[in-house]
Amino acid sequence: MKRFMKCELCNAEIADEKCMFAVHMRTRGGEDHYFCCERHADEFDTTHGNESEKTEG
Repeated sequence: MKRFMKCELCNAEIADEKCMFAVHMRTRGGEDHYFCCERHADEFDTTHGNESEKTEG
């Protein structure tokens, strides 16, 4: 059974089984935030300050 995550910016579904390096993630305050693309992850940084740690995968 496929599981999905959602991009925290646009709510696009991201398959949990997808290659782990294709998902963009930021960690802020010990909490992981997932995004469908690097652009949305960068926009999250701009909106929430650059305090997050960039991680792909």
